[in-house]
Amino acid sequence: MSSLDSRNQLALFPELDDHPSLPSITTLPEFDRAMDNLIKMSDLGAFISINVHGVKKTFSIHTRELEIPDDFLKEEFIDGASPTFHLFPLEIRNQLKKLMYEITGFFNQKNSFKSPFGYFLYRPYFRIWTKFVEGRKEHVEAFLEDSQRGWTYGQHFRHMFEKGYNYLREAADDTAPWKFQNAALLQDIRETRRQLKENPQTHHTLDKTTLDYPMKAVCLKTLRIPTELEGYMRQLSIHFAFKSIHLDYLKDVEVRTVEDVKRLSERIGEEL
Repeated sequence: MSSLDSRNQLALFPELDDHPSLPSITTLPEFDRAMDNLIKMSDLGAFISINVHGVKKTFSIHTRELEIPDDFLKEEFIDGASPTFHLFPLEIRNQLKKLMYEITGFFNQKNSFKSPFGYFLYRPYFRIWTKFVEGRKEHVEAFLEDSQRGWTYGQHFRHMFEKGYNYLREAADDTAPWKFQNAALLQDIRETRRQLKENPQTHHTLDKTTLDYPMKAVCLKTLRIPTELEGYMRQLSIHFAFKSIHLDYLKDVEVRTVEDVKRLSERIGEEL
């Protein structure tokens, strides 16, 4: 039973499924003991993993990655990389970061303990945690709707886009056959995106000799970033999962109390 084939049980450390040193259950008494420990542990709580997706939106430009011919670039930009361009200004990013930190602020000595690989949440708090996450997400959405109302979000996006666009403008040598617009308007960005979706391209396949190459290149770099607030909020998610533990870790221990789970998690953490 050293490999995990059932989807009904998630391994706490799936990367160790085929690890040669992972102990294996070979007898029915070992299996019974492991199952008994698993049931007792489940009565106490569960390990939880937390991931926040879609908050940070950034991009950068590396001329080598874009495969731009050296002849089209000023010498100092031939192997250059731009700074990181952020969707939101610093004050908005800091506020979003604070709101994200408040999620892990839920965990305390009363409802959980911190393990080397996350948190072990006590069972009576499962429903409270679920409601808490829903409330946090609504709070973040309310903050965004208030701070980014009207054209604010679109202007932030356009400002970020223009930084990348202007980087290529600055990098372009006189030999580059490109034409730059005075400003990268949202309607032009959306139209270029529509064209790229109808005729999918990569940075490798983009024709670097066309007049509108800079617009297409930056559109590809920012394709995953919505141009409107509704799209950004659809991508925002607070994902968490209650995780079980592989039975092989439970065959030679005794789980009766939270302290037993703590010792087990510390031991596993030391082995990683």
